[in-house]
Amino acid sequence: MVYLMFGRDDSRDLDIWTPSQRILEEIRNDSILQNSGQLACFKACLNLTEDEMTEFWTESSVKSLNPGGDPYRYLISLKTDERHLEAELEKAGEQYILQFVKDNQNPVACTCDE
Repeated sequence: MVYLMFGRDDSRDLDIWTPSQRILEEIRNDSILQNSGQLACFKACLNLTEDEMTEFWTESSVKSLNPGGDPYRYLISLKTDERHLEAELEKAGEQYILQFVKDNQNPVACTCDE
């Protein structure tokens, strides 16, 4: 419906209203996750820059691993020329819990358990 109503207006970014983008926005706004030692460990282990992390949390695809599940689990995936990043997150209440981040294109064994 949104696309039909506003689809002709090129000045609007309609993707921000999709379910995937709303989940990514929740993840970006989860300050506990974003400031966690576990995420910092994965960033350091995989040698991820802030720009790559920003792209990952804004441009990725989101797949529900257990639709309607309790708790919800999501696979976040972004494929670029240099990397194929994936992260699995579980939603516990209003907070996201990071299960892992990996680079399928450049595999590295990261042990980042909190």
